[in-house]
Amino acid sequence: MKHQIILLGKEITSVYHGIKEFGPDHIHLLYTEQTRNVADPIYPLLPVSIQHTCYQTEPYNGKQVIEVCREIHRKYKDDFFAYNLSEGTKVMAFAAFTVAQEFNAIAFYLTQLGKVVRLDTFEKFPMYSILENEEILALNGNILSEYHDAKNLQEQDITASYKIKQFIETYPQEHARLQKFYGIFCNRQLNRLPASKLFANQLRFKQKEGSMLLTIHEKVLLRLSLPNACRLYFEGRWWETLIANQVRLWSHSKDNTPEVWQSVIFRTDDARAQTKNEVDVLLNNQLKLIFIECKSGQVTQNDIYKIDAVRETYGGDISQAVLASYYPVDNYLLEKCVDLQINVFAPAYFAERISYLYELPEWLDKMAKNLQI
Repeated sequence: MKHQIILLGKEITSVYHGIKEFGPDHIHLLYTEQTRNVADPIYPLLPVSIQHTCYQTEPYNGKQVIEVCREIHRKYKDDFFAYNLSEGTKVMAFAAFTVAQEFNAIAFYLTQLGKVVRLDTFEKFPMYSILENEEILALNGNILSEYHDAKNLQEQDITASYKIKQFIETYPQEHARLQKFYGIFCNRQLNRLPASKLFANQLRFKQKEGSMLLTIHEKVLLRLSLPNACRLYFEGRWWETLIANQVRLWSHSKDNTPEVWQSVIFRTDDARAQTKNEVDVLLNNQLKLIFIECKSGQVTQNDIYKIDAVRETYGGDISQAVLASYYPVDNYLLEKCVDLQINVFAPAYFAERISYLYELPEWLDKMAKNLQI
C-alpha cells in the first residue's frame, strides 16, 4: 500500500496536487489547531478508494511531529511512504523530513511553477498531472454555475464583434449616442430597448429578436443578423469575445494548451445563495488561474476593486488578475492596479486602441515569462 504523509498549512492546492500526482492509497494529514479545517474541500474530490487519517500536532513542536510520523511508519511498517512537505511550518517540515530520512522515504516539495523538488537530492522534475479549472475552484470553496469553453467560440460571434469594433472606431459619436440612450433610457436592460428609435441626427436604430440595424440617412452603418447582436453590442460582450478569441489563439500555440473559459459564473456553497459574480475570461495554466476582466468602456475605480475582489474570492493567493481595457486607463487607476498587483492590458493612447488587440498574444507571452506559467 502507498502512503503519503502530508503537512497542512494555509494553502490546499499543493496538497491536493501532490495526491493527484503520486496517487497514494492512504493519506495521513498532520494539522494544527489553525489548520484543522483546511483539508475539508479536498475530500469530495478524492476517489473513494483513498483512505485518510488526520493527526493534530502543534506548529512548533518538532518532537511531537517526529513521534506522530514514526508511529505511522510502525503501524504500516512494510508499506511504501512519501512525504509532501510543501506546507506546514518550517519546524514541522524539518521534523517530518528527519523521519523520512530515517525510514528511507521519499520527501518532496511542490513549487508554484509546476515542479517536484526531491528534498534528499534537490533535483527538480516536471509534474505530469494537471489541475482542471473545476478542481482549483472547488479547492477554494467555489461552485460553478455556468461557463463557456472558448474553444467553442462561434465564428459568427467573432465576425460580429469585429464589425462592432469597426463601427465604434468609424462612428464614435454615434456609438456614444447609442450607449448613452441605453444607459439612461433603458437603464442598461436589453428588454427595455425599443424596436425602433430615431435620433436627432437621423441615426436610426432597429432591433428584432436580438438582431440589430443602424442606419443614418438610409446608409447602413452596422447590420448584425444574429440573435445575440444587441447583447454583444450594448453589454460590451463584443470586446469580451475578441479578448477570449485572442487568448484562445495564444493557448493553441502552447504545448500544454491552457484551458480558456468565457463568461464564467460562480455560486456560493449555499444552494440558496444567489450568483455572486461573473468572470469574463478565465485562463488556467497548471496551478495558476488568471482572471481577465474585459472593459469596453471607460475604466473606473470600482472596476479595479471588483477585479481584485473576484481574484481573491475565486482564485486565492496564487491566482492573477488582468484588466483588458479597450480604451487607455487613467494614470491614477494604473497606479491603483500596481498597488493591487493587477496586470493591465490597455493602449497607451486613444488612437492605439484600433490595433492594440492584436498585441495580446505577445503580451501574454511576456506575462507568462514573468510569472513562469
